[in-house]
Amino acid sequence: MISRTFPTRSGCARSEAAAIVPPPPGESGPKGRRRGRERPVAGSGPARAVCGALALVLGLAGCAVARLPALGPAPPAAVHIRAVQAIPDWSLAGRIGLRVENRAWSGSLHWTQRGARYRIRFVGPLGQGALDLQGGPGGVELRTSNGARYRAASAAVLLERHLGWRLPVRALAYWVRGVPEPGRAYRLRLGPDGRIRGLTQAGWTLAIAGYRRVDRFELPTKIEARRGTTRVRLAVGRWRVLPPGDGASHDLSD
Repeated sequence: MISRTFPTRSGCARSEAAAIVPPPPGESGPKGRRRGRERPVAGSGPARAVCGALALVLGLAGCAVARLPALGPAPPAAVHIRAVQAIPDWSLAGRIGLRVENRAWSGSLHWTQRGARYRIRFVGPLGQGALDLQGGPGGVELRTSNGARYRAASAAVLLERHLGWRLPVRALAYWVRGVPEPGRAYRLRLGPDGRIRGLTQAGWTLAIAGYRRVDRFELPTKIEARRGTTRVRLAVGRWRVLPPGDGASHDLSD
């Protein structure tokens, strides 16, 4: 029995065992020495082809190491901010935690933005305490799980009046994307890799813990916003940049 080793394109090696079978009587090799014929031990024909293909696949699987795509070099902060601020239609889904003084609330968050129109859905643990906030140029409406409806000119006024939450929803539409709201002064904090790791605006301080590439943009995966005794934590599990629309012909159900 002998073993032969053959290199493959993947850099791994495959081996094939063969047996030396004595030749028929009277047959000899060069210079009168008896010569043997190699005959594979394994089967031949289709069965052998299947076994060979399987061995090749297993060998490649053993050599390859799957890796998640890494983020490339960070674009200049000003370029990144302008590009992300200009995204008109997007949606996210994740988990949110809100603490106001000694009161706390947590649940899932679904936010769909279509230009100036938006829909934000909060759902508490086990589906309890659902809230549906929809707004646009014509005003804002809040619907609760018990069927109540409230309207106001702005989301910030509506949430504070009925829930006691002091949240700047207009600014949050930019902050959840990791960029400042246009038209207001701000300060940035950049990480060693050049990406935005925090910003301060309108009395709020934001910390950004991670990014994910979505189409040609980099969008945050973990954000924390603080102001006084109010703290908001957001962990985004899914980002989507939605197809362009006119803001009126598309619904807000994502």
